[in-house]
Amino acid sequence: MPVTARRTSLSRAVSHTNDSAIRGLAKHRKPSKSAVPRAAATVLSVGLAVSGGALVSLTSAPATAEAATTKAAAPTQARGYQPVKARPALRKGDKGPTVKFVQRALRLGPDGYYGNTTIVALRKFQASWGLKVTGSPDHATWGRLTWAAKHKVLYGNKGGIKAQIFREKVLKEAAKLKGTPYRYGGTSARGFDCSGYTGFVYKKAGKKMPRTSRQQYAATKHISRAAAKPGDLVFFKNGGGGVYHVGVYAGNNTLWHASKPGTRISKGKIWTKSVAFGRV
Repeated sequence: MPVTARRTSLSRAVSHTNDSAIRGLAKHRKPSKSAVPRAAATVLSVGLAVSGGALVSLTSAPATAEAATTKAAAPTQARGYQPVKARPALRKGDKGPTVKFVQRALRLGPDGYYGNTTIVALRKFQASWGLKVTGSPDHATWGRLTWAAKHKVLYGNKGGIKAQIFREKVLKEAAKLKGTPYRYGGTSARGFDCSGYTGFVYKKAGKKMPRTSRQQYAATKHISRAAAKPGDLVFFKNGGGGVYHVGVYAGNNTLWHASKPGTRISKGKIWTKSVAFGRV
């Protein structure tokens, strides 16, 4: 029984001392945002009477918001959201606006999901251009895809694409000679007449043409004005239907040509309706 009495006395003493301490803290300290957690920690730390009258102090520090919250690592940017200029190697299951770009270039419904339909279409596209058939856009495929999207073409095995590339070369070569003087019978960069100029330009682009404007007209496939594209040839006819002048069609009713003595090669408007168009 002496042990029980001691425990009771000790418990009351601890309780009395702790109550006084809490009242003293409450009287002299202003409450703060952390008052409740601190009071709880104090209550837990007043002690616990155990066998032998020993006091065990238990403290519990409140968890901070920083400790409770973990920062997630920023995820790597998905391939489908990388810019087109990055030329990401898209794979099945990728999603995003870059996938939509590929689908539009392939003339598919742009749902933004890189699935079987897109893979099959890309394989066909790659095969038509002589690219490595993988179903995934590598560096070379991206180059051709962006070109195809810009020029609104698709497959390379229909002949139209090669002709388009050739006509683009013709226009570049034609523009390079701007300012070259007209020279009757001229076929070199020192000076050109009309057919000497067109023959030189076409040869630089990769195709050899006959010497005169009439011969060049006979060597081309005749097409309508509506079907003519920049890089084709435009021929001028007299009242009897004979060809007397030729130039490189530049689109929008314009042409590159060596006009007449005293002038230089330039780009100008087609001044008459008596014209015909030819394609090599």
